[in-house]
Amino acid sequence: MKEILLALMSALVWGTAPLIFKIGLRGEVSPLAGIFFHNLTASVVALITMLALRENFSYPLRDVAVISFGGFVSGFLGLLLYYKAIKVGEVSVVAPIVASSPLWASLFAILFLGESFSFLKLIGTVLVVGGVVLITISKA
Repeated sequence: MKEILLALMSALVWGTAPLIFKIGLRGEVSPLAGIFFHNLTASVVALITMLALRENFSYPLRDVAVISFGGFVSGFLGLLLYYKAIKVGEVSVVAPIVASSPLWASLFAILFLGESFSFLKLIGTVLVVGGVVLITISKA
């Protein structure tokens, strides 16, 4: 149950972010500069929080490398594409399409991590894809 509450809180926080990004990207800030400021702020706040909580700084190099690669994929490539889409498009169209990322995460988790697949997951996947299609064609 705890993971559900945390996931819902995360969705609420991430649901406000596109509005903030769109407002910031309306001006002169390029998507690339936006990524820099986004990640710089996240890094500084994470470092301060880790220091305040006396968090351990000694981790296996392999784990750090894998997480760093994930950061490159999501924190750079994903954000760059997302910021470019937000800058030129409508948040109400872009954000729901980007929100289909759990569909891909679920598919990759089933294929590469051996996670289970059920009929309810299939129905959920169909609903996500259907929602993305409806939002995309509503723009036309």
